[in-house]
Formats: sequence, structure tokens, C-alpha cells
Amino acid sequence: MYTRAIIVLFALFILASPLAAREASLDADYITTNRLNIFSLVDRTPGDLCEACNNSYYWTIDGWLLGNESYKTYCDPSECPECTGGWKPIGVTIYLYWAEENACELTLSVDVEEVDWTVPDCPMPGALIAASDPIVVGPFSPAGLWAITIPLPVDCPVLDEPFFADISFLDACDEMPALVTDEGPCVPCVTWNDWGSGWQDLCDFSFPGNLSIYTTLECQGPSPVQRATWTTIKNSYRTEE
Repeated sequence: MYTRAIIVLFALFILASPLAAREASLDADYITTNRLNIFSLVDRTPGDLCEACNNSYYWTIDGWLLGNESYKTYCDPSECPECTGGWKPIGVTIYLYWAEENACELTLSVDVEEVDWTVPDCPMPGALIAASDPIVVGPFSPAGLWAITIPLPVDCPVLDEPFFADISFLDACDEMPALVTDEGPCVPCVTWNDWGSGWQDLCDFSFPGNLSIYTTLECQGPSPVQRATWTTIKNSYRTEE
């Protein structure tokens, strides 16, 4: 009888754990819309900006994002073209998907971090470089695919080496969105998730691709196109077809 009670309690513990809740509800589906809704706190001036990391999207991952957690993705500035003064990260973007109209408001923060090369063939998040203040965003209407961009602080340095970009969900809402990934396959040691149990590689949890998170970098060298400036930061809700 005692053995059975222990087994039952262990089963209840597993079902109640955050990981079990995520894995039990994990549901992947492909995106069927070309409509992209944009929320951005960073003005974008074409010609002197670069989007590094992963700005493609294909799959929605419903049931995984619960809030009060962080996501990181590996970024390499060498993906950008040559820039005289180097590339400075100015914002981090994540794609999220709401299937229905919602009144969701979320508190988010972003940061960039060094790469920990303790395991040479598996880069992991390292020491903090620069972090934003928490920002409340939303609600997100209409329903559908959203690109949400949060600015990094103005004193974020130029980064010539690979780094990790982080976006943290500091709370939750009643209508949490689906995460979004690229078409895949999932490349290990690229996107990580920490919900309080340490950094977990999302490829270990049957994600079909890597998370759709990217960093906007600004060239610090001379440019024929006027660069985005922090004197013109503004809220921007818009839609692109």
C-alpha cells in the first residue's frame, strides 16, 4: 500500500511540474498567413541596419510559453555585411502568434550576453553585456502573427564576436501566445529556455525548428543613409502583408 501511495504521489508530482505541463500541451502547426503585425519601440531606417540570428518563421508552438521565463538565441554579427565601425545591437525581436483576439499585456525585458565556450562545440549563455528595463507591451490586436521588438540600452557596445540575445517574460496573461520557430530542423545549442530549472536546449524537447528571435544591429561607421536615432524612438503598431 505504501509503495502504491509513493508511486501515485510521484506521478502527481510529475504531472504538476512545469516541464510536464509544457510537454503535455506542446502542439506544433505551420503558419498559414502572410500577414505580419509589428510592435516596435525602435525606428528602422533601411540601409544601415542588419537583422542577425533568426528572422524566419514557419511553425507555431502552442502550449509551451507559460510566462515567468527566459529565451535566448545564438547570434553572430559576421552574418551582417562589412561595417566600418562595427555593428551595435539596438533591439531584440521575437515572433509570437495569437490564434484569437486577445487582451493580453506582457512585461518583457531583453538583453545581450557573452558566449560561454566551456563546451567548445556547444555555445551557451554567458555573462551579461547589456540589458533593457522591463517594458509592458500589448494588447495585440488583431489576432495572428506578431513581431515584437524591444530596444536595448543606448550604451550597449559594438559586438564583433558571437553573443546571445535574450527575451524574458516577467509575467503572464490569460491568453498566452504560441512561440514561433523556423522551418527547421532544430539545430542544437542555438535556442535555450529557462523556466527556473536552468538553461534547456529546446531541440531536446522535439521543437521542429529554432526559435524565431533576432537582433537588430546598427552600423556605427559612415553610411549614405541616415541611421535610426534614439531621439525618435516611438511606439509603433502596424501590419505588413
